[in-house]
Amino acid sequence: MRSVITCAAALLWLGLCGGACETDPRRPPPLDPAREAELAAWLDAHAQDPQFYVLGLFDEHDVVFLGEQHRVKHDLLLVQSLLPALQESGVHVLATEFARREDQPLIDSLLQAPDWDEALARRILFQQFVFWGYQEYVDVFRAAWELNRRRAPHHPPFRILGINDSPDWSVVRDAGDRDKGAIMRQVWRGGGEDHWAETILAAVRAGEKVLVHCGIHHAFTEYRQPVVAEGRFVRFDESPRCGNHVFAALSKRTVTVFLHAPWRGAGGYGSPLQHPAGGVIDALMLARGPRPCGFDVATGPFGEIRDSLAVYHHGYDDFRLSDFCDGWIYTRPISEYEGVTPIEGWIDADNLSRARAQSPNPAFRDASIQRFHESIARAADLSRRWGHLR
Repeated sequence: MRSVITCAAALLWLGLCGGACETDPRRPPPLDPAREAELAAWLDAHAQDPQFYVLGLFDEHDVVFLGEQHRVKHDLLLVQSLLPALQESGVHVLATEFARREDQPLIDSLLQAPDWDEALARRILFQQFVFWGYQEYVDVFRAAWELNRRRAPHHPPFRILGINDSPDWSVVRDAGDRDKGAIMRQVWRGGGEDHWAETILAAVRAGEKVLVHCGIHHAFTEYRQPVVAEGRFVRFDESPRCGNHVFAALSKRTVTVFLHAPWRGAGGYGSPLQHPAGGVIDALMLARGPRPCGFDVATGPFGEIRDSLAVYHHGYDDFRLSDFCDGWIYTRPISEYEGVTPIEGWIDADNLSRARAQSPNPAFRDASIQRFHESIARAADLSRRWGHLR
């Protein structure tokens, strides 16, 4: 009987997929037609162009977090394209994970300089993380500089705030040091995401609205991130994320928007990547014809989407998309994602010693320039990382 049921289930699955699942396992699971119709109708009525969607959120919020999964080219292009529209709408501050608080004087001098200083922009990124040699992240700073060069007299200068810490990774001598509390306290030197949040909140107290661009895990506001070991929930993270701290101060005046990207499976943060939200959004967009849009998930039918196969469901009895974030931006099928552009010559003879000392991975303490560049390029190769999805 069990064999008969299994066979029947397999035949039903193939029928629902129209054969596509057998020939193309990268596709997300098929949608129930009634659910597809409901979600599509809601999108037709409520979805907006991504840029307009983000701008509209500032009508009722002081801080908007854009949470990325890192190294996706079109996410950086979106951030760059937003800056002129933000300036026109009265938002003059972008806070970024990809620069240190310590380097704020350098950032200010870069954006106020009469001529573009590519070397200084790269230095700011390098000092935050020696492996972050990607042109599109540099170009966010250039977009802000260009905006300031042509801004109207009545507009204040656009600012980028570095919110990240200044860790010292040179004290980590071997992989085991990463598990030693005393060593890691030396690494972080009193930093923490409460300090990230305070930089943002100081701008809000000064009367500014702030767009925050960072990794999604730092962007969580109401969602509490779980600690997961061997596929089991251990506890919620004892150190709240930057967005959690901001939400504690501002409540609903801050929101989290996720930039569509794969999620890790329920096994943990090292498990294989899969379609986010149970594949519902990917399946819907492939069916209706993918086109960029931003939409709410805090309310409406998208917020009711459940996913028990993702790492993020741990710790929640009935995990829904509305638990995870407030808004969503979809741009294109995951199979069409492009990685950011590695910068040729990012590591050279002048900065190699610092790159070795400040690598979080102690295996790079004696690494060659070529090995650094290979690692940077490999991390940006989305066809390798996400090529099994579409």
